[in-house]
Amino acid sequence: LSITEAYAGSDVAAIRTTAKKDASGENYVVAGTKKWITAGQYSDWFVTAVRTGGKNAAGVSMILVPKSDQVICSKIKTKYSSAAGTVFIAYEDAVVPTKCLFGKEGKGFQIIMSNFNHERWMICVVNMARARKCTEETFKWAMQRKIFGTKLVEQAVIREKLAQMFSALETVTALQYEVTYSMCQKGSQSPLLGGRIALLKYTVTRSCHLIADNAVQILGGRGVTRTGMGRIVEAFHRVYKIPAVYGGSEEILADLAVRMAIKAFPAEAKL
Repeated sequence: LSITEAYAGSDVAAIRTTAKKDASGENYVVAGTKKWITAGQYSDWFVTAVRTGGKNAAGVSMILVPKSDQVICSKIKTKYSSAAGTVFIAYEDAVVPTKCLFGKEGKGFQIIMSNFNHERWMICVVNMARARKCTEETFKWAMQRKIFGTKLVEQAVIREKLAQMFSALETVTALQYEVTYSMCQKGSQSPLLGGRIALLKYTVTRSCHLIADNAVQILGGRGVTRTGMGRIVEAFHRVYKIPAVYGGSEEILADLAVRMAIKAFPAEAKL
């Protein structure tokens, strides 16, 4: 999935990569760049957001671009995983048949938006599973580690940190179950779900911040060591922030949730 550019992240409608028909009218010539494209290192096809028309969302289309000498992928080193195959892509006048266009010109933005709800839900599910494992490891450590002659968990300050982690984890999990049930009943494209899924992802990433921070404080040096008993906590703390950026940043999603609420606010409601 090749959407994000150096100049267009959460603001998808600002993409600059273009697809223009050649003289024959049978091919598009794709030119531009994409950045932070996951799995691009291993991909043979790129579902690419391009500009076929004017400015803003109305000019965006989606096209399937095959790997070729004109599609150059350069590996990007990120903090989360080299196995993700994240790349910078340069489309250097790549020739693509017009039959590779998804739907019609100018309808790409709707395709992109239709993917976001389920993608954001998936991000939430994966990260809450990681957060739960991190919390489990932290609890185990607090129960076995001895400090000043007693177990670490006997310290009130540690129990407070664990309580914060437990509360965040169970609260977000309950919201996630409710959203998942609504997706099953109404479908992931229901207009009633966009704001709720945005709010869920925002809450998940904020909770992961708290859980990761508390976990490292409880494990101490082991929480920042890539090997040994603290390796799971260290890995979670290293990568938890990434989902707060991709799939829609925290700020964008929080704003979306509130704007959706404003849009649905009944005119007759008053104090």
